[in-house]
Amino acid sequence: MSDLRKFLLLFVLIPLFFSCQEEKKSNNLHYDGPKSELTDIDMVFSDSAKSVVRMVTETQITLYSEDRVYPKEMKLWFYDKLGNVSTQIRGDSARFFRQKNQYRLMGHVKIYNIKKSETLTTDEFTWVPDEKRIFTEKPVQIRTNTELFNGIGLDAAQDFSTYSLRKVTNSMLNVESLPQ
Repeated sequence: MSDLRKFLLLFVLIPLFFSCQEEKKSNNLHYDGPKSELTDIDMVFSDSAKSVVRMVTETQITLYSEDRVYPKEMKLWFYDKLGNVSTQIRGDSARFFRQKNQYRLMGHVKIYNIKKSETLTTDEFTWVPDEKRIFTEKPVQIRTNTELFNGIGLDAAQDFSTYSLRKVTNSMLNVESLPQ
């Protein structure tokens, strides 16, 4: 093969090679969506083979940061040491923050302590499973069989067995029985 033919062949192949490389770069798309999406979640957290918490929600979206978004209603049931449901919690949506290992329930949050027959309502609260506690900075309302009171901010055991309001905003109302 003559030098001229080699040169012409090389002249044709080099641009072809680079055009293929550029094409690969243009097909390299960036994906910003979720890492995974699960539906119909019914999960039980246990400790020493005993159920501690049951979580039910319609959708779980896991992000690349490992945070999880629960865009639909989330329900939680906390169990006592005997395996009985002691507290029920629900919220319109939730989010799990992986770095802090915290869940935040949002929108029309309602906590019901079955044993005490007490209900707490708020717009948002945070559950810290490692510390077995919940807290909020938001306004709360607590309803017992005979009392109704409001406050701002709350710290509580995760099963709502004990709690303290950071600031009480009204007097307690004592009555025979309040309608639920």
